[in-house]
Amino acid sequence: MSREVVRPSGEVIGRPKRGGLYMWALALVVGALVAILVALFGTLVTYAQFLAYGAASGRLSSRLLDLEWWKLLIGPIVGGAIISLLLRAGISIGWGPAPRPFGLQDVLQHRRLRGSIRSTTLSLRDSFLSVLVSIVSLGWGGSAGREEPVAHMGASLGVLHGRLLGLDIAARRMLLAMGVAAAISASLHAPIAGVLLASELILRRVRLTALGPVVIASVSSWLAATWLMGSRPLIALPDVGEITHLAHLSGLIALPLLVMFGWMASVIWARAPILASSAAGRVGLPLWLMPVVGGALLGVIALAFPQVLGVGFEPLAAAVAGNYGAEFMPVLLVAKIAAAAVTISFRWGGGPIAPALFIGAMAGSSLAIVAGLLFGMPAPQVYLGVLGMAVCVAVLLDAPLAAAVLAFELSGSPEIGGASLLACYVGCMAVRRLAPMPSEETGQTLRWR
Repeated sequence: MSREVVRPSGEVIGRPKRGGLYMWALALVVGALVAILVALFGTLVTYAQFLAYGAASGRLSSRLLDLEWWKLLIGPIVGGAIISLLLRAGISIGWGPAPRPFGLQDVLQHRRLRGSIRSTTLSLRDSFLSVLVSIVSLGWGGSAGREEPVAHMGASLGVLHGRLLGLDIAARRMLLAMGVAAAISASLHAPIAGVLLASELILRRVRLTALGPVVIASVSSWLAATWLMGSRPLIALPDVGEITHLAHLSGLIALPLLVMFGWMASVIWARAPILASSAAGRVGLPLWLMPVVGGALLGVIALAFPQVLGVGFEPLAAAVAGNYGAEFMPVLLVAKIAAAAVTISFRWGGGPIAPALFIGAMAGSSLAIVAGLLFGMPAPQVYLGVLGMAVCVAVLLDAPLAAAVLAFELSGSPEIGGASLLACYVGCMAVRRLAPMPSEETGQTLRWR
């Protein structure tokens, strides 16, 4: 078959080549390099948490519960001051008068790779400084996740190979997807979800049969990450146990509430940056100084709810394991939405995927206790907790297949994976049908569609 394309003007151009063994070889390189960078990122975040609060790896929440009140208040302010200095450095390298760290939303916005590399925010210089902001943010208690910064870093690294080798635009887009899939795979220990997320969000019109290089990048990154960081599960979920028909019925009944919480959180996180920037403009506060104010607000929230600072996987696992009461988890849910909104809107680093997991776990676990009382059965907290995590991530990203597979990979339960697949698709369809999208004119949308 001819590889020529005839434009309406009559011009004949060559059809861009897709695939090829060189792309598979590049996939191995990209996967390994991204895994190394993700492991280094996690190590630096751990050192930052130890420096800021004396916390051990994965034990930030426990450490914050033991700190004096003034340390809870001062810590985020110090972190905000450091971030402000980094944002001021960002202005000097061309970030403009409204500097902010970059994340997955920037990759999606520029996934077609139109324009110069500087205009796409995917240069190594921009990515390095953005990752540095995220390390400080997560180290000093920013209520956000690690997935978005490493996804931006992985995308920048992938595109770099295309630029150095002079590959065509189709190959560069495939490399972009490789970097994102590898970063998600390494950071969440979920290689299948990484591939599906790249397919649903970046390579939307590419057939699954053409995703071979993305699969290679994701799996190689996962293998390298487990070798570098260990194979310990990212979230210490308890054993699922037997899932009864009543548990599935309670999941169907709870689904509208889970969708509502996920939608509410995504809208708040999309609108909060606009409101915060408008308020800063009215009082004459330079945008690069906003992290200091955000740090003060995070310190105030930490005085009452230190569990909502940081990535939040430790209290998430505690909620799913049944260590929190049904009346306390909804309070933590609201506090986490507020803390994540402050983190995102006041230009700290990180992203909303981990907060969405936290909110879904809290909502699902609290509803599981209610279901246990209503149906006279043991509360299916692991089941509904993981189901809530999947639904909230699916609504946030509009990626139901990736969110359902992520629930399966985190829990290891086919029953939860199947139920999550149905719940995620129903939830996403309901949001598309019934809920208006945030305005795309602002460029601040966090629910990527």
